[in-house]
Amino acid sequence: MKKVALLTTNFFHPTQDRIIMGGAERYQVDLCRLLKELGYQVEVWQIGEGWVKEFDGVKIRSIPVNKSKYNTYLELNTAFYENSMSFDYVIYFILPLAYPIAREKSIAISHGVFWDWPGFEAVAGSQEERREWLRRMSISLAGPSKLVSVDTNTINFFNATLHNYYHKWEYIPNYVDTEIFKPIDREKNNEDEKVRVLFPRRLVPVRGINETMRAAEILTKRYPWIEFHFCGRGHDDNIEKLMSEWIGKQERCYYYWKPFEMMPYIFQQADIVLIPSRSTEGTSLSALEAMACGKPVIAGLAGGLSDLVLPGYNGYLIKPTVSNLVEAIEELARNKEKRRLMGKRGREIALTFDKKIWCQRWAKIINEVFR
Repeated sequence: MKKVALLTTNFFHPTQDRIIMGGAERYQVDLCRLLKELGYQVEVWQIGEGWVKEFDGVKIRSIPVNKSKYNTYLELNTAFYENSMSFDYVIYFILPLAYPIAREKSIAISHGVFWDWPGFEAVAGSQEERREWLRRMSISLAGPSKLVSVDTNTINFFNATLHNYYHKWEYIPNYVDTEIFKPIDREKNNEDEKVRVLFPRRLVPVRGINETMRAAEILTKRYPWIEFHFCGRGHDDNIEKLMSEWIGKQERCYYYWKPFEMMPYIFQQADIVLIPSRSTEGTSLSALEAMACGKPVIAGLAGGLSDLVLPGYNGYLIKPTVSNLVEAIEELARNKEKRRLMGKRGREIALTFDKKIWCQRWAKIINEVFR
């Protein structure tokens, strides 16, 4: 049986037995499952203290290294290169992990532009630092046999800046299981005429959590029939504690997080879904799941969200300021027919991102590279 080594930064927390099961982590689990279905043995490597764990039948090994400069991982890359020599093929789960050296039969993945994050300039602010960062990115593109992007935004950026690698790029957008995530008939009685607004994201600033909390404060005071539901984890217990404290002071605002198996139900109970990312976004799994459940989506104008949301057709694309969020939510909350129509259109779009299509596209690339 041929063996594949997958290199990532963090799946498990490097020093704790904690997983924040966000979109990237779910993608990794599904990709490993697909590789096993295709007949490969898979192991995952990440930053850690030298421990070995297991998740979903896949061994996860850690390498005790430190993060290097310019959002690249020199020590992790070189240590992995040496440790993975007994493996036949390699997947660099995050594009910069292919710097400075990549195995010949390998694939690197971009999950979306991350350098549109406002703090990135603090990391690579000067002209010299930007040049060095771009030089390292060009080396990351040069090594692997194929480059897979989940969105067109990343491909367009590199075609405009490092166009020599045009032939390597493959566009495989994110996916949704449309047989699990699907609309339901939710009959409302006279006592249940509330409009439920769902924020199914991690509690981090780049996902628009701060702006959404402020919009919730405004709209729940303005309309007694609007509810806000926040469903997602923070990076640590303290963030979740602070969120719970804020919720305790609000009217008709609720905070919880659920395992993935519960998420179809969570989306089905919503009326409007918010994906107000400010940056660092690909083709959001949460956006696709909401669309598959027939819900209108209000999305930030970031990353690959413009690959999913057609403004005014299946939702809105906005700059996620507090005022823009309030205006967009208010428009949909007061117009049930518009919500229904946009949700129906969103479901139709989501069918073109079905998980079966994603598996077929990935299987084709794997068969091409891992010959």
